[in-house]
Amino acid sequence: MWFVFWLFFLLILVLADLYFGRRKMRNTPSQKKYPHRKGGIQFFGSGPEFFDQLFIDIKEAQHRVSCLFYIVKDDECSQNFFSLLKETAKRGVEVYLLMDWLGSYKVKKSIVNDLKQAGVHVDFSCKPRIPYFFFSLQQRNHRKITIIDDQIAYLGGFNVGREYINESKKPALSPWRDYHLRFTGEAIQDLEAEFLADWNQEKRPFLNGICQEKTCEQGVKHMMLPSKNGELEDQMISMIAATKQSLFIGSPYFIPSQPVFQQLIAALERGVSITILLPAHADHPLVKQAAYPYLRKLLQYKHARIHLFNNGFYHAKIVIFDNRLCDIGTANFDERSQLINWECNCLIDSSVFIASIQPVIEKDIANSETLTLDGLNHLSTGEQVKEQLAKVIRGYL
Repeated sequence: MWFVFWLFFLLILVLADLYFGRRKMRNTPSQKKYPHRKGGIQFFGSGPEFFDQLFIDIKEAQHRVSCLFYIVKDDECSQNFFSLLKETAKRGVEVYLLMDWLGSYKVKKSIVNDLKQAGVHVDFSCKPRIPYFFFSLQQRNHRKITIIDDQIAYLGGFNVGREYINESKKPALSPWRDYHLRFTGEAIQDLEAEFLADWNQEKRPFLNGICQEKTCEQGVKHMMLPSKNGELEDQMISMIAATKQSLFIGSPYFIPSQPVFQQLIAALERGVSITILLPAHADHPLVKQAAYPYLRKLLQYKHARIHLFNNGFYHAKIVIFDNRLCDIGTANFDERSQLINWECNCLIDSSVFIASIQPVIEKDIANSETLTLDGLNHLSTGEQVKEQLAKVIRGYL
């Protein structure tokens, strides 16, 4: 009897922690809003190409390298990354590495000490905190940002580990498809500001920026969209509501918040064509089944098309509105990214840029199978059970 009482009491404490923690987050002032910027944007859809260029840029750094990743593993790819950071620090460049406390749990204390001895400044972001301990465990720093001197910056979906360079031990997760951006020009100062805000939340004394204000007469027009307190949901709602003709969504997970999903339904009802690209194979339990109720409802509309990528694992985060605006960054199309996690996307206002990446998207769709309503309505018993279980915990997947 006492066991049941204490179990019930603990459950109430956890639920209260999650409720009041989320409420406090929603009442926290919104993230800084950045203006439209101009500059060069290079697109990467391949892990090997991304890491090759990133390593070249870090090797050429002269003043400072600042890296923020959600996941850093302890494997050969990660060790090469650590070695490069140590070499860079030893030649007099300031090097800062910030990793999510939970996402990078495989980075052992011995690795951290080795990095620090070489002169690399290391810390972990989003450590558990009281009074909302359980909520703080849920809220993760999902960003992947790198700033090199005041000349180059990166933002996108790649973390650091062997699977991201197509060397996963799980055949279903290789090759790994992701989208990442390399910036030159005005927006570098904005990404540095986001890195500094995250770093200074964990470390004292404060780290100051080195990026100078830049003005570019030419380049791709874009704007950084950071999110820490659920702003991403509002951003997505407003952009979907303004869409008139077509919407493309690419994401590893499809578990949108209810207000965002209602905007998708409203878009379909006014004749907007919606194409969604998701992975055929999941990298986490129940995330695929959690999407079924949403996909089943969307497929009742003739303007909805859903594709499942089956040539490896699709991890890209992209939304294209009317082939005019393109949202690429770190946020998945799920409740966790839209309401809880720390994220950062880039909204690109350029039909020319979108046209340049269209062949990549078309190739990914060509390497996919089409999901049908009939297929969703005739799931195996095991899949049906998983779907019902996923409904209960979908906000925390």
